[in-house]
Amino acid sequence: MGAKKAKLNLDFGYNGVSMNFAIANDIQSRDGLESEWTAGTVSLRADEFEDFPGIAQNRIDENRIKAIANCIEKNIIAWQCEHGCDFDSLMEVTISANYFEVLFSPFSFKSAKPRTITEEEMKEIEESKRSEKMFQTPFPGEKIRFFTSPYYTIFDDKEDTIRVLNPIGKQTKSLGFDVYFVTKHPMLSRLLEIMKEEDEKIRVSLSCEKEFCALSNKKEKEGKTALIHITDTFSEFSVWEKSELKYLNKKEIGLRELKEMFWRLCLCYHKNPKLTEEDFELRQKSDYMQKFYAKVKKAEISDDSKELLSSDDCLDLLEGASCVFDNETDENFKYSRLGLPGKNRTKTRLTISNYILCYFTREVMRDLFMEIKQTMYKDNFCKPDSIILECSLPLKGVEKLASEIFEIPAKKAVVKWDGETREDLSSSAVGALQSLIAPEERKASTEIKKKTSKFDFFKYFSKAS
Repeated sequence: MGAKKAKLNLDFGYNGVSMNFAIANDIQSRDGLESEWTAGTVSLRADEFEDFPGIAQNRIDENRIKAIANCIEKNIIAWQCEHGCDFDSLMEVTISANYFEVLFSPFSFKSAKPRTITEEEMKEIEESKRSEKMFQTPFPGEKIRFFTSPYYTIFDDKEDTIRVLNPIGKQTKSLGFDVYFVTKHPMLSRLLEIMKEEDEKIRVSLSCEKEFCALSNKKEKEGKTALIHITDTFSEFSVWEKSELKYLNKKEIGLRELKEMFWRLCLCYHKNPKLTEEDFELRQKSDYMQKFYAKVKKAEISDDSKELLSSDDCLDLLEGASCVFDNETDENFKYSRLGLPGKNRTKTRLTISNYILCYFTREVMRDLFMEIKQTMYKDNFCKPDSIILECSLPLKGVEKLASEIFEIPAKKAVVKWDGETREDLSSSAVGALQSLIAPEERKASTEIKKKTSKFDFFKYFSKAS
């Protein structure tokens, strides 16, 4: 092995598992300075990882776990041999929404008749919110975080549930509070359990924790900020106050809805080619466009339609997708058009107005943001002052639409290392590597008694399996 040191982040991310690394540029590289470290990534794509997060929550496949762990070990060793570097003893593992669930649970204390809430009773309830009490709550899966609402739920005189910050002195039959539990996927829990030789060797973080550190500026760190990450299949969203994670949730909605909408739209044009010449009329009245959108949205994709055109055939149109209307004049609307694909992305004589694509993009993303907002704002404490938005598609103006829906400033995330934009690195990878090269990590690393040139924590396989 060479003399240079390297830091390792194993990321169970939104699009699979990857090894992210920072290599010291020389033997005496200074911690904390990104210019002293070269960052990179290796995607772990193998049969062992296929459908890993999709495996049933109630099933643990020991053979599969062993195969995944072996694959990780082989990739780590191969990388070290190729680059002539030694990894430090501490590895950062980051977990995205692919690998955890958010379970909601309301806690309530009821009585037969109305009673006045006293200060002593509130002290007892606050005591029940303590971490050791919450972690004793029976839930499926390993609990890794929990969030309690600062609001209390009570019944008012009309037997309606209301939320208050301070219920002392109020009369009610029921007093309670809401809790969100974040639980790790059982397969991942078992994998990490096998991988750990010493607690200090692996540090586990939620991806959003590292994303926020990497993407937020000073004002966002000091204020109340929402971080929204949109992928194909789901959206993960969290709320931060003074850099402390206050709320985390996810919904199984994402860019897949937009891709399927474009597919339906293309099929509509293929089945009715006259739309290429007539879609200008849809711009004339807003109700025309609304009816057209509703019709396409409800259109069923039959087996015959799938033979005519696949979803993948329409992916190139996403490059022109925008959430803002740049050209709204009749002249631009009439001639600003994009070619529609045929089977296997062949060229056709059909075209579609760029305005139509913008309209459909806006409506789909508007619905997505509204669903996130409604979920997030069930508790008033989740209302942020600003938004950091990550989106796996380069949708033009998506941050403007988010700002419009949430009625607060929103910015699109930009991932940087050493001041340069890095499209190859995820924000969670950058945040994890920044954490690993931080000056305080040097001290923590020297306190780990056992040093290794490679991770050999897989020796416990015989015991585990």
